[in-house]
Amino acid sequence: MRSIRHKLMLAVLSTTVIALYDAEGHLFARYINDTSQTEPPPGQPAATEVEIIHNHIHLFQQIHANGDPFGTVYINAELGLQQRAQQIILIVLVVTLLALLAAMVLSLWFQRRITQPMLAVTHQAQQVVEQHNYSLRAEKTTQDEIGYLVDAFNDMLSQIEQRTAELQQSNSQLAQEVNIRATTEAALRDSERRYRTLMTTLTTVIWRADRQGYFLPAQTSWDSYTGQTPDSHSGEGWLDAFHPKDKEKLRPLWQQACVEGLPMERNLRLWHVRSGEFRFVVFKAVPLLGPDGRPQEWMGVIDDVHERVQASQEVTRLNAELEQRVVQRTAELENANRELEAFSYSVSHDLRAPLRSIDGFSLALLEDYREQLDGTAQDYLDRVRAAAQRMGGLIDDLLNLARVSRMEIKRQPLNLSAMAEELISELQETAPERQVTVRIQAGLLAYGDDRLMRVALGNLLNNAWKYTSRCAAPSIEFDRNEEEFFIRDNGAGFDMTYASRLFTAFQRLHDTQEFPGTGVGLATVQRVIRRHGGQIRAEARINEGATFFFTLPNSKEVMHDD
Repeated sequence: MRSIRHKLMLAVLSTTVIALYDAEGHLFARYINDTSQTEPPPGQPAATEVEIIHNHIHLFQQIHANGDPFGTVYINAELGLQQRAQQIILIVLVVTLLALLAAMVLSLWFQRRITQPMLAVTHQAQQVVEQHNYSLRAEKTTQDEIGYLVDAFNDMLSQIEQRTAELQQSNSQLAQEVNIRATTEAALRDSERRYRTLMTTLTTVIWRADRQGYFLPAQTSWDSYTGQTPDSHSGEGWLDAFHPKDKEKLRPLWQQACVEGLPMERNLRLWHVRSGEFRFVVFKAVPLLGPDGRPQEWMGVIDDVHERVQASQEVTRLNAELEQRVVQRTAELENANRELEAFSYSVSHDLRAPLRSIDGFSLALLEDYREQLDGTAQDYLDRVRAAAQRMGGLIDDLLNLARVSRMEIKRQPLNLSAMAEELISELQETAPERQVTVRIQAGLLAYGDDRLMRVALGNLLNNAWKYTSRCAAPSIEFDRNEEEFFIRDNGAGFDMTYASRLFTAFQRLHDTQEFPGTGVGLATVQRVIRRHGGQIRAEARINEGATFFFTLPNSKEVMHDD
């Protein structure tokens, strides 16, 4: 061990002085590679020793031969620790840099060849999970194991996409089948409900009998309806289910039908066990003839017509009551008409006489005593005369309205264009100074009563003539569209807010001082149009005129009055 340590030490030391001494300690030989070094010592120590002085190591080593001292070796070497340390540090730094560089190169290689493809595959997988888009594919950048992994991932996505498409198609088919099944189940439930309702409310009874007219044992429908049993309806026992009075009539008729083999149908009353009453039914029996032409069996149907018979009886009773009411109301209407005629006569004669007297005496005062009357008195008398005349006009309008209501309608083809031209001519004669543009469409034909339609057209045209009196260029038009006749003017018009009051008697939308009238004319027009089965309406704007639309039946098939 000691020799090994010396060898290692010599390997790391830089030798400068070597000397050999003999056994007596005399210098035998020396070697100095650095002249700056000191000479070897002249003598030798008594034993082996090692000394380190400053940066030098002094080594004395005795040499023995056969156990006897032979000589001594002296070595003076420079340690060189600082240089060695610097060399070692430099080597370590170089090795570290090379290792770091190799690590970086290896890391870049791993990142490019392994990490980036793996991250790309991971990102692609995350997008597939988030978007549920299995058509996405990862990009293959290498041909190594990572490339094989990308191919496997893409193959997996293809399989998933295919399976997903198949699953969606299967789900769609399943949804359709579920809808079809739900629809079928709903239809089935509805059919069952209808069948249950039908079976619950079915009142038709089917029965069978042998050639002699005796009921066969199995009569489920009959027993369910009448409450009889196979024992009670056997033979002619089924006849006991009918009303006693009907049973007396049915027995001989049924026996005769069995002998003759002819079909039979009768209206009878049969016991109904559920309601606990005899119900009206129609008894029908048809023979099944054999080869010999004789009845072999009887088939029959019982139709429950109880509600129908009761409804028919109720209708008969109501018709009788209605006829009685019609007779009563007709008598009351005749009495009312007679009273109305008497009232009209009274109005025409008894009320007119005082009005004529008031108007006549007022005129006489104005003519005979005008000089003795001041202006105020004359104005009062003028107002009295105007009020009497207005009262007379109101009475005339009321009489016309009453006459229109009870006048019998005699329908005939009418030329409304010619009728309107005659009425306009009469209006122009009353005010020849007025220049009114009148346009009447030719060929306006209808079907109705000539007198009543002349009253209606006269009122409408008179209103148009009156309410255009303040226009600079008055115009009146009578025409029709596809469905309605209309009379249009460009006069004062009215506010459509109050249109509902327009056809009500004594309801006026203008001041009598501005446009005189009684408020009965349009009510008369509406009554005439309605008695003809038509309708009337109006459209207007203030100071822009009004248009009255009305319909009239143009077929002889419409013959009823309101």
